[in-house]
Amino acid sequence: MEMYDGAKYYHDIPGLMIPKSNSVHEQVDSDINYFIDNMPALIDEIEYSLKYMDADKQNITLAKNVSMLRTLLNNVYARGLEANAMKLLRLLQDGSPIKKIEEMMRPFMKDLMSLSVAMQKAQSPEEADNIIEVSEIEIQANADRNLTAIMSLIDDSEFDTAMRITSDLMGHFPGDAGLEELMDLIRSKQYIKAKNHILKLRGQYSKTINKLAGVDFSKTVLAVDDMPPILLFVNDALKKHYKVMAMTSGKTALEALETQTPDLFLFDIEMPEMDGFTLAKIIRDNAIYAHIPIIFLTGNTAREYVATAMSIENSELIVKPLSHDQLLTAVGKYLHPR
Repeated sequence: MEMYDGAKYYHDIPGLMIPKSNSVHEQVDSDINYFIDNMPALIDEIEYSLKYMDADKQNITLAKNVSMLRTLLNNVYARGLEANAMKLLRLLQDGSPIKKIEEMMRPFMKDLMSLSVAMQKAQSPEEADNIIEVSEIEIQANADRNLTAIMSLIDDSEFDTAMRITSDLMGHFPGDAGLEELMDLIRSKQYIKAKNHILKLRGQYSKTINKLAGVDFSKTVLAVDDMPPILLFVNDALKKHYKVMAMTSGKTALEALETQTPDLFLFDIEMPEMDGFTLAKIIRDNAIYAHIPIIFLTGNTAREYVATAMSIENSELIVKPLSHDQLLTAVGKYLHPR
Protein backbone atom coordinates (compact mmCIF):
# COMPACT_ATOMS: atom_id res chain seq x y z
CA MET A 1 0.00 0.00 0.00
CA GLU A 2 1.19 3.51 -0.79
CA MET A 3 2.55 5.43 2.22
CA TYR A 4 1.72 9.09 2.70
CA ASP A 5 3.57 12.16 3.89
CA GLY A 6 2.71 12.42 7.60
CA ALA A 7 1.82 16.11 7.22
CA LYS A 8 -1.19 15.10 5.16
CA TYR A 9 -2.78 13.05 7.94
CA TYR A 10 -4.90 13.78 10.92
CA HIS A 11 -4.93 11.59 14.03
CA ASP A 12 -8.43 11.85 15.48
CA ILE A 13 -8.33 8.06 15.69
CA PRO A 14 -5.35 6.88 17.77
CA GLY A 15 -2.93 4.85 15.65
CA LEU A 16 -4.93 5.33 12.45
CA MET A 17 -3.68 7.54 9.60
CA ILE A 18 -6.24 9.03 7.23
CA PRO A 19 -5.73 11.96 4.81
CA LYS A 20 -6.97 15.34 6.00
CA SER A 21 -8.53 15.87 2.61
CA ASN A 22 -12.28 15.47 2.38
CA SER A 23 -11.63 13.07 -0.46
CA VAL A 24 -10.18 10.06 1.34
CA HIS A 25 -7.61 8.15 -0.71
CA GLU A 26 -9.36 5.28 -2.53
CA GLN A 27 -7.12 2.55 -1.15
CA VAL A 28 -7.46 3.75 2.45
CA ASP A 29 -11.22 4.11 2.00
CA SER A 30 -11.43 0.61 0.56
CA ASP A 31 -9.38 -0.90 3.41
CA ILE A 32 -11.46 0.83 6.09
CA ASN A 33 -14.74 -0.28 4.55
CA TYR A 34 -13.45 -3.82 4.17
CA PHE A 35 -12.44 -3.84 7.83
CA ILE A 36 -15.81 -2.48 8.99
CA ASP A 37 -17.70 -5.02 6.85
CA ASN A 38 -15.67 -8.08 7.84
CA MET A 39 -14.52 -7.44 11.41
CA PRO A 40 -17.85 -8.27 13.18
CA ALA A 41 -18.03 -11.70 11.51
CA LEU A 42 -14.44 -12.43 12.55
CA ILE A 43 -15.22 -11.42 16.12
CA ASP A 44 -18.23 -13.76 16.13
CA GLU A 45 -16.04 -16.63 14.89
CA ILE A 46 -13.45 -15.95 17.58
CA GLU A 47 -16.09 -15.86 20.32
CA TYR A 48 -17.64 -19.07 19.02
CA SER A 49 -14.30 -20.88 18.94
CA LEU A 50 -13.48 -19.78 22.49
CA LYS A 51 -16.84 -20.93 23.85
CA TYR A 52 -17.80 -24.05 21.94
CA MET A 53 -14.94 -25.67 20.06
CA ASP A 54 -12.94 -28.53 21.50
CA ALA A 55 -9.34 -27.85 22.51
CA ASP A 56 -7.82 -29.43 19.40
CA LYS A 57 -9.66 -27.06 17.05
CA GLN A 58 -9.51 -23.87 19.14
CA ASN A 59 -5.91 -22.85 18.50
CA ILE A 60 -6.11 -23.48 14.74
CA THR A 61 -9.34 -21.46 14.36
CA LEU A 62 -8.18 -18.66 16.66
CA ALA A 63 -4.81 -18.40 14.92
CA LYS A 64 -6.48 -18.12 11.51
CA ASN A 65 -8.91 -15.41 12.61
CA VAL A 66 -6.45 -13.39 14.68
CA SER A 67 -4.00 -13.48 11.77
CA MET A 68 -6.74 -12.15 9.47
CA LEU A 69 -7.56 -9.40 11.99
CA ARG A 70 -3.90 -8.46 12.15
CA THR A 71 -3.81 -8.10 8.35
CA LEU A 72 -6.93 -5.92 8.38
CA LEU A 73 -5.55 -3.77 11.19
CA ASN A 74 -2.23 -3.38 9.39
CA ASN A 75 -4.05 -2.23 6.25
CA VAL A 76 -5.79 0.57 8.15
CA TYR A 77 -2.61 1.49 10.08
CA ALA A 78 -4.13 0.69 13.50
CA ARG A 79 -0.71 0.01 14.98
CA GLY A 80 -1.69 -0.35 18.64
CA LEU A 81 -4.31 -3.00 17.96
CA GLU A 82 -2.09 -4.71 15.42
CA ALA A 83 0.50 -5.12 18.17
CA ASN A 84 -2.17 -6.76 20.35
CA ALA A 85 -3.05 -9.10 17.51
CA MET A 86 0.63 -10.06 17.15
CA LYS A 87 0.82 -10.74 20.88
CA LEU A 88 -2.25 -12.96 20.70
CA LEU A 89 -0.72 -14.90 17.80
CA ARG A 90 2.45 -15.44 19.82
CA LEU A 91 0.37 -16.69 22.77
CA LEU A 92 -1.40 -19.13 20.48
CA GLN A 93 1.86 -20.34 18.97
CA ASP A 94 3.38 -20.80 22.43
CA GLY A 95 0.45 -22.99 23.45
CA SER A 96 -0.69 -20.69 26.27
CA PRO A 97 -3.80 -21.83 28.18
CA ILE A 98 -7.07 -20.83 26.54
CA LYS A 99 -8.11 -19.09 29.77
CA LYS A 100 -5.15 -16.69 29.45
CA ILE A 101 -5.99 -16.05 25.79
CA GLU A 102 -9.64 -15.40 26.70
CA GLU A 103 -8.58 -12.83 29.31
CA MET A 104 -6.58 -10.91 26.72
CA MET A 105 -9.16 -11.40 23.98
CA ARG A 106 -12.03 -9.77 25.91
CA PRO A 107 -10.64 -6.18 26.05
CA PHE A 108 -9.08 -6.61 22.59
CA MET A 109 -12.48 -7.30 21.03
CA LYS A 110 -13.98 -4.28 22.78
CA ASP A 111 -11.18 -2.16 21.29
CA LEU A 112 -11.90 -3.58 17.85
CA MET A 113 -15.58 -2.64 18.11
CA SER A 114 -14.64 0.87 19.28
CA LEU A 115 -12.19 1.23 16.41
CA SER A 116 -14.86 0.22 13.90
CA VAL A 117 -17.24 2.88 15.23
CA ALA A 118 -14.45 5.50 15.32
CA MET A 119 -13.56 4.85 11.69
CA GLN A 120 -17.16 5.25 10.63
CA LYS A 121 -17.34 8.54 12.51
CA ALA A 122 -14.16 9.77 10.80
CA GLN A 123 -15.67 9.03 7.39
CA SER A 124 -19.15 10.39 8.17
CA PRO A 125 -18.98 12.86 11.10
CA GLU A 126 -22.49 14.08 10.36
CA GLU A 127 -23.79 10.55 11.12
CA ALA A 128 -21.92 10.15 14.41
CA ASP A 129 -25.08 9.86 16.52
CA ASN A 130 -26.48 7.14 14.24
CA ILE A 131 -23.20 5.23 14.46
CA ILE A 132 -23.41 5.24 18.25
CA GLU A 133 -26.87 3.73 17.91
CA VAL A 134 -25.53 1.11 15.50
CA SER A 135 -22.95 0.20 18.13
CA GLU A 136 -25.74 -0.24 20.69
CA ILE A 137 -27.63 -2.40 18.20
CA GLU A 138 -24.53 -4.59 17.87
CA ILE A 139 -24.40 -4.99 21.65
CA GLN A 140 -28.05 -6.02 21.78
CA ALA A 141 -27.64 -8.33 18.76
CA ASN A 142 -24.63 -10.02 20.39
CA ALA A 143 -26.68 -10.54 23.54
CA ASP A 144 -29.48 -12.07 21.47
CA ARG A 145 -27.02 -14.47 19.80
CA ASN A 146 -25.63 -15.47 23.18
CA LEU A 147 -29.12 -16.20 24.49
CA THR A 148 -29.72 -18.43 21.47
CA ALA A 149 -26.47 -20.24 22.24
CA ILE A 150 -27.47 -20.68 25.88
CA MET A 151 -30.75 -22.28 24.83
CA SER A 152 -28.88 -24.70 22.53
CA LEU A 153 -26.46 -25.56 25.31
CA ILE A 154 -29.35 -26.36 27.66
CA ASP A 155 -30.80 -28.65 24.98
CA ASP A 156 -27.41 -30.38 24.75
CA SER A 157 -27.13 -30.68 28.57
CA GLU A 158 -24.06 -28.39 28.54
CA PHE A 159 -25.25 -26.64 31.69
CA ASP A 160 -21.87 -25.44 33.00
CA THR A 161 -21.11 -23.71 29.70
CA ALA A 162 -24.59 -22.20 29.65
CA MET A 163 -23.98 -20.75 33.11
CA ARG A 164 -20.60 -19.36 32.06
CA ILE A 165 -22.03 -17.55 29.04
CA THR A 166 -24.91 -16.24 31.16
CA SER A 167 -22.36 -14.95 33.64
CA ASP A 168 -20.49 -13.20 30.81
CA LEU A 169 -23.73 -11.59 29.68
CA MET A 170 -24.41 -10.38 33.22
CA GLY A 171 -20.99 -8.73 33.12
CA HIS A 172 -22.01 -6.78 30.02
CA PHE A 173 -25.43 -5.88 31.50
CA PRO A 174 -24.79 -5.39 35.24
CA GLY A 175 -27.91 -5.34 37.37
CA ASP A 176 -30.12 -6.83 34.63
CA ALA A 177 -32.88 -8.58 36.60
CA GLY A 178 -33.85 -10.76 33.63
CA LEU A 179 -30.35 -12.22 33.29
CA GLU A 180 -30.08 -12.72 37.05
CA GLU A 181 -33.34 -14.67 36.97
CA LEU A 182 -32.04 -16.76 34.06
CA MET A 183 -28.90 -17.62 36.03
CA ASP A 184 -31.00 -18.67 39.04
CA LEU A 185 -33.18 -20.90 36.84
CA ILE A 186 -30.18 -22.65 35.29
CA ARG A 187 -28.41 -22.99 38.64
CA SER A 188 -31.53 -24.53 40.20
CA LYS A 189 -31.88 -26.91 37.19
CA GLN A 190 -35.25 -25.49 36.10
CA TYR A 191 -34.33 -25.89 32.46
CA ILE A 192 -37.77 -25.67 30.84
CA LYS A 193 -38.50 -22.44 32.71
CA ALA A 194 -35.03 -21.20 31.74
CA LYS A 195 -35.76 -21.78 28.03
CA ASN A 196 -39.11 -20.00 28.27
CA HIS A 197 -37.41 -17.13 30.09
CA ILE A 198 -34.81 -16.91 27.30
CA LEU A 199 -37.60 -16.52 24.72
CA LYS A 200 -39.02 -13.67 26.78
CA LEU A 201 -35.61 -11.97 27.04
CA ARG A 202 -35.00 -12.35 23.32
CA GLY A 203 -38.30 -10.64 22.63
CA GLN A 204 -37.20 -7.73 24.80
CA TYR A 205 -33.83 -7.48 23.03
CA SER A 206 -35.57 -7.61 19.65
CA LYS A 207 -37.80 -4.68 20.57
CA THR A 208 -34.77 -2.69 21.77
CA ILE A 209 -32.98 -3.39 18.49
CA ASN A 210 -36.00 -2.24 16.49
CA LYS A 211 -36.22 0.94 18.55
CA LEU A 212 -32.51 1.73 18.03
CA ALA A 213 -32.88 1.01 14.31
CA GLY A 214 -35.51 3.74 14.07
CA VAL A 215 -38.69 1.68 14.27
CA ASP A 216 -40.94 3.84 16.41
CA PHE A 217 -43.77 1.38 16.78
CA SER A 218 -43.92 -0.13 20.22
CA LYS A 219 -46.43 -2.85 19.30
CA THR A 220 -45.97 -5.83 16.99
CA VAL A 221 -48.66 -7.85 15.19
CA LEU A 222 -47.88 -11.35 13.92
CA ALA A 223 -50.21 -12.12 11.01
CA VAL A 224 -50.49 -15.64 9.56
CA ASP A 225 -52.39 -16.43 6.33
CA ASP A 226 -51.56 -18.77 3.46
CA MET A 227 -52.89 -16.16 0.99
CA PRO A 228 -50.28 -13.42 0.29
CA PRO A 229 -52.94 -10.91 -0.88
CA ILE A 230 -54.56 -11.11 2.58
CA LEU A 231 -51.20 -10.48 4.23
CA LEU A 232 -50.68 -7.46 1.96
CA PHE A 233 -54.12 -6.18 2.99
CA VAL A 234 -53.26 -6.61 6.69
CA ASN A 235 -49.90 -4.92 6.24
CA ASP A 236 -51.43 -1.97 4.37
CA ALA A 237 -54.06 -1.55 7.09
CA LEU A 238 -51.67 -1.69 10.05
CA LYS A 239 -48.21 -0.63 8.87
CA LYS A 240 -48.63 3.04 9.79
CA HIS A 241 -49.45 2.16 13.39
CA TYR A 242 -47.78 -1.16 14.23
CA LYS A 243 -44.87 -3.31 13.21
CA VAL A 244 -46.31 -6.19 11.16
CA MET A 245 -44.72 -9.64 10.88
CA ALA A 246 -46.38 -11.51 7.99
CA MET A 247 -46.11 -15.31 7.77
CA THR A 248 -47.66 -17.73 5.24
CA SER A 249 -47.81 -20.80 7.49
CA GLY A 250 -48.09 -21.85 11.11
CA LYS A 251 -44.63 -23.41 10.94
CA THR A 252 -42.91 -20.18 9.90
CA ALA A 253 -44.90 -18.31 12.57
CA LEU A 254 -43.61 -20.63 15.31
CA GLU A 255 -40.07 -20.18 13.99
CA ALA A 256 -40.52 -16.40 14.10
CA LEU A 257 -41.44 -16.62 17.78
CA GLU A 258 -37.88 -17.78 18.47
CA THR A 259 -36.65 -14.25 17.76
CA GLN A 260 -39.60 -11.98 18.57
CA THR A 261 -42.54 -11.95 20.95
CA PRO A 262 -45.48 -10.07 19.36
CA ASP A 263 -48.20 -8.14 21.15
CA LEU A 264 -51.09 -9.59 19.12
CA PHE A 265 -51.71 -12.59 16.84
CA LEU A 266 -53.84 -12.34 13.69
CA PHE A 267 -54.63 -15.81 12.30
CA ASP A 268 -56.49 -17.13 9.31
CA ILE A 269 -58.35 -20.32 10.25
CA GLU A 270 -58.38 -22.41 7.08
CA MET A 271 -54.73 -23.06 6.18
CA PRO A 272 -52.98 -26.20 4.87
CA GLU A 273 -50.72 -28.27 7.17
CA MET A 274 -51.66 -26.31 10.31
CA ASP A 275 -54.95 -24.43 10.67
CA GLY A 276 -55.34 -21.31 12.78
CA PHE A 277 -57.02 -23.10 15.70
CA THR A 278 -54.21 -25.68 15.95
CA LEU A 279 -51.62 -22.90 15.84
CA ALA A 280 -53.51 -21.01 18.57
CA LYS A 281 -53.60 -24.06 20.85
CA ILE A 282 -49.84 -24.61 20.44
CA ILE A 283 -49.24 -21.00 21.36
CA ARG A 284 -51.59 -21.08 24.33
CA ASP A 285 -49.71 -24.10 25.73
CA ASN A 286 -46.64 -21.87 26.13
CA ALA A 287 -46.81 -19.64 29.21
CA ILE A 288 -44.94 -16.85 27.44
CA TYR A 289 -47.71 -16.38 24.86
CA ALA A 290 -50.74 -17.41 26.92
CA HIS A 291 -51.75 -13.81 27.61
CA ILE A 292 -51.32 -12.47 24.04
CA PRO A 293 -54.66 -11.76 22.30
CA ILE A 294 -55.58 -13.66 19.14
CA ILE A 295 -57.88 -12.37 16.41
CA PHE A 296 -59.10 -14.99 13.93
CA LEU A 297 -59.97 -13.75 10.43
CA THR A 298 -62.27 -16.00 8.41
CA GLY A 299 -64.88 -15.94 5.71
CA ASN A 300 -66.61 -18.95 7.24
CA THR A 301 -69.33 -18.17 9.79
CA ALA A 302 -70.06 -21.80 10.68
CA ARG A 303 -71.30 -22.24 14.25
CA GLU A 304 -68.43 -24.59 15.15
CA TYR A 305 -65.87 -21.96 14.10
CA VAL A 306 -67.43 -19.38 16.37
CA ALA A 307 -67.65 -21.88 19.24
CA THR A 308 -63.99 -22.92 18.87
CA ALA A 309 -62.82 -19.31 18.75
CA MET A 310 -64.80 -18.50 21.89
CA SER A 311 -63.28 -21.51 23.69
CA ILE A 312 -59.77 -20.08 23.27
CA GLU A 313 -59.05 -17.57 26.01
CA ASN A 314 -58.50 -13.92 25.07
CA SER A 315 -59.48 -14.34 21.43
CA GLU A 316 -62.22 -13.35 19.01
CA LEU A 317 -63.36 -14.14 15.48
CA ILE A 318 -63.85 -11.47 12.81
CA VAL A 319 -65.58 -12.25 9.52
CA LYS A 320 -64.01 -11.25 6.21
CA PRO A 321 -64.24 -9.18 4.12
CA LEU A 322 -63.55 -6.10 6.21
CA SER A 323 -62.12 -2.65 5.61
CA HIS A 324 -58.80 -1.20 6.74
CA ASP A 325 -60.57 0.86 9.37
CA GLN A 326 -62.47 -2.14 10.73
CA LEU A 327 -59.26 -4.16 11.07
CA LEU A 328 -57.42 -1.24 12.66
CA THR A 329 -60.27 -0.78 15.15
CA ALA A 330 -60.29 -4.48 16.06
CA VAL A 331 -56.52 -4.52 16.65
CA GLY A 332 -56.56 -1.21 18.50
CA LYS A 333 -59.15 -2.56 20.94
CA TYR A 334 -56.44 -4.88 22.31
CA LEU A 335 -53.27 -2.90 21.78
CA HIS A 336 -54.55 0.56 22.70
CA PRO A 337 -57.59 -0.02 24.91
CA ARG A 338 -59.42 3.07 26.08
